[in-house]
Amino acid sequence: MFRLTRRATLALAAFSLIATSLSATDGKADPADGKAEGTLTVNGKTVKVAYAYARQVPGFFDANTKDTQVIVSDVPLEGEALTDEFVRIGLAKEGKLHAFEITIDATGTPVSTAWRHDGFDGPMPSGLSSADVFTKKVLDDKTVEGSYKSAAEEEFFGNTYEFDVTFRAAIAH
Repeated sequence: MFRLTRRATLALAAFSLIATSLSATDGKADPADGKAEGTLTVNGKTVKVAYAYARQVPGFFDANTKDTQVIVSDVPLEGEALTDEFVRIGLAKEGKLHAFEITIDATGTPVSTAWRHDGFDGPMPSGLSSADVFTKKVLDDKTVEGSYKSAAEEEFFGNTYEFDVTFRAAIAH
């Protein structure tokens, strides 16, 4: 019969906890869960996006409902960058992140967008235009998939911008 010493038992338990914590996502998005394609263009500079993240957030107009926030970006995100817009703003100002964020209500309608991009001279725009084209493919409790394209090049405080993205992501809760 094989017997473990107390030290060996504790070491095995610690290893097991570490392995479990490394494999768990604890509600965080995993880069493998989301993919994006398309472009973000600010003042003539085009960046390709490759990553998509989604999470449920309190409703934009009604906190008793759940909206879905989608972030499409050119770089992978983790930790606070997924949940804290101020972290994303800081990364964008440092030129480390180029992203476009879309908040979609429970009916599948975009209710807000925000840019995180260092190409803007001045503030980054937020809001949305009803002329932009959103196509929802999937929006349920687990997955969001769709595309979003600006109807035309837009202007904000002397900056021009446009977007054309497709995305699919698991929704973190």
